[in-house]
Amino acid sequence: MSEHRRRSVTLPDRIREAIAADHAAIESTPFALAMTSGKIDIDVYAAGMRELYHVHASLEASLAVALPISPEVSAAYDPTRMTRSGLITSDLAALGVLPPGEPSAVVAGFAAEIGDWATSRPWALIGPLYVLEGSRMGSMVLVRSLAPALAAECRPGSGLDYHLAGIATRPQDWQRFRSTISGLKMTDAQQADVLGAAITTMQMLVLLYADLPGEPVLADAAHV
Repeated sequence: MSEHRRRSVTLPDRIREAIAADHAAIESTPFALAMTSGKIDIDVYAAGMRELYHVHASLEASLAVALPISPEVSAAYDPTRMTRSGLITSDLAALGVLPPGEPSAVVAGFAAEIGDWATSRPWALIGPLYVLEGSRMGSMVLVRSLAPALAAECRPGSGLDYHLAGIATRPQDWQRFRSTISGLKMTDAQQADVLGAAITTMQMLVLLYADLPGEPVLADAAHV
């Protein structure tokens, strides 16, 4: 690779390349396929969202710790626009399903790890933040199949706010976020931390999605 080419590859580009295989693995899970096909059961969807609540809540808590001590985090993260755990709780209530309970072991382990990063290497949190902010672009398409599957309208308060919030400006917001990350003055070691954290986040999501069903587990299925 030429020196010019090496310098032109941004940190967001490197993150995208590093997580590409895990991204494909997530999209091939029964849970993800059920969502994209519009054939997901509301209880199955809710089970996934309850886990994602803990993913977002733990990251938001870690970012809150990192904000005052990390110029990288304070440049990239705006808590007034990027918090999403509250959207999940309101969506679950609107859909008439159970609220979040205890997280799975996979998610609990991830929460503990990023909690450590918040003080030991807070800039690393840009990795999971990139992953979860990037997922909002996918939500723009996903909500079209989820609405009929969940018998919900594509409007605020219907149970789809996690996907709908900020949708009007989402492409511009995403490009602005990528541009901000590209402009951060980070050492090679710090960038490696961000890449590693993004990969860790994706690997956690692969395990989480793989554990979620694609269809309801019937009570009498064990007797077939």
